[in-house]
Amino acid sequence: MRTMHKPNVLTRKLWKPLFAAMTAAILLMLAACGGNDNAGSGGAVSSGSGGSAKAQTLIIGMSAANLPVPDTYPTEGYEGFRFVGFQIYDALVNWDLSKGDAPAALKPGLAESWETSDSDNTMWTFHLRQGVTFTDGTPFNADAVIFALDRIHNKDSEFYDAQLAGNSASGLRYVASYAKVDDHTITIKTTVPYSFLPYDLTNILIGSPEAIKTSGKNFAPQPVGTGPFKFVSMKQGQEMVLAKNESYWGGAPKLDKIVLRPISDPSARLAAIQSGEVDWAEVPPTESIELLKSAGYQILTNPYPHIWPYVLNVQDGPWKDVRVRQAANYAIDREGMSTALLGGAAKPATQPMYEGHAWYNDAAEPYSYDPEKAKQLLAEAGYPNGFQTTFIVPTSGSGNMWPIQMNEYVQKNLKAVGIDVKIESIEWQSLLTSYIQGFPKDKEVGAYNISLPTISPSFYATFFATSAIFPNGINIGGYSNPDYDALLDKAMAEFDKTKQDEYLKQASKILADDAPWIYVVHDLNLRALAPKVKGFVQPQSWFADLTTISIE
Repeated sequence: MRTMHKPNVLTRKLWKPLFAAMTAAILLMLAACGGNDNAGSGGAVSSGSGGSAKAQTLIIGMSAANLPVPDTYPTEGYEGFRFVGFQIYDALVNWDLSKGDAPAALKPGLAESWETSDSDNTMWTFHLRQGVTFTDGTPFNADAVIFALDRIHNKDSEFYDAQLAGNSASGLRYVASYAKVDDHTITIKTTVPYSFLPYDLTNILIGSPEAIKTSGKNFAPQPVGTGPFKFVSMKQGQEMVLAKNESYWGGAPKLDKIVLRPISDPSARLAAIQSGEVDWAEVPPTESIELLKSAGYQILTNPYPHIWPYVLNVQDGPWKDVRVRQAANYAIDREGMSTALLGGAAKPATQPMYEGHAWYNDAAEPYSYDPEKAKQLLAEAGYPNGFQTTFIVPTSGSGNMWPIQMNEYVQKNLKAVGIDVKIESIEWQSLLTSYIQGFPKDKEVGAYNISLPTISPSFYATFFATSAIFPNGINIGGYSNPDYDALLDKAMAEFDKTKQDEYLKQASKILADDAPWIYVVHDLNLRALAPKVKGFVQPQSWFADLTTISIE
């Protein structure tokens, strides 16, 4: 059998029992990292010695306008996964969020190891963690995994949930079948060789079958998982309370309680952390960074796989022409936005990945700020006087930083070269719903502005592959390039990480050159923590490990 999990080698070697020792080594490394009271690159916040003497409650000011619905696929985008999904639940495969000096890698979750057969790399075997229980006391086993998969993949299941399936389907797009082997082993059969599967499974969170059977459609208001925290209560629009899972298989968190508060306005989040209403504020206003630092707050940043782009409608109108798309990319003053507007809390983006990442391609179209070149390209495309278009943008929400100001900045840049953009602003969750449905047919919309994680190689397929070869993708712009699709086929079928990385690097160049998106910035995951918050590692990831945190 070919085993499918090893650090830096994509899922080829069986995860050894050394994982426990490695975890201990990681914890020792974190303890040695020391404090970080300024903007940094993945530093750990030093642990305090007096944490146990104080109330271990962490209050977080989220950027979302609403509390995430805490089902096994939370609402409010990936901020819902960050603060709710990955706290209440586990997946078969989890993210390793213990380091800040490299993009997060995969690690065992509810599956201790996984492998494919030497004779058939479409057949995966997952060996499940033993001795794990859900927070309602029921055991985790193979039946629980099959139940979770049936809930989103088997329309004949009594507990199939069409809404959850609509959100989660992309994670099982190449799953042909699955089966229980014994109480601690399952198999998953894919339709084609598909090396991205472990990444996709990180989003398939597993809830308690007994709780779902008992509560049915009322499961979300009373969710039960195996995660490091358990659900306590929720007052919509006000707060959600989570408590530590004392029996967590990965070790009980140091915090006793997490309180989540939705605060969509950046100025309100700033006021909340300054007043002590919250201990942790996502994306405070950039003009407040120096003020917060001088007052002793911890300002943390780190590059991570994430981008703030415009997804263009390349099937109709001006955006169908690559020269128009390239013109728009040359029209954006990314450096000015990153430094002047965003206070250094973002870096320019000219392709999906940031410089230094394995999938970044330095041979791609550079997209420097060049308004004259933008005007020239527009004229060559038949638009010497420009054109009008509408962009749908969010008012706030997960990973969007300061969308109103940023969109107005881009609007001004594009206006200067003749592209007259009408901005249509809508609430974040409404935008997500609209985005999934695709570009409207009854009116002209040239682009959606949406923040997107690029953490998984399946990102390349989900958002850019031709739909016919990649079912359940969300390539709503209709981008298609046969050469790109061929690269994706190779990457999906390649189980050697070095070779796969090279295919994805080549794919990045095609995406930059073809410009199906307007690439704007990679944000740096800015957040502010009160001085008393200790032990947090700022990872190169959208997500966050809250189990290491204590209150001093």
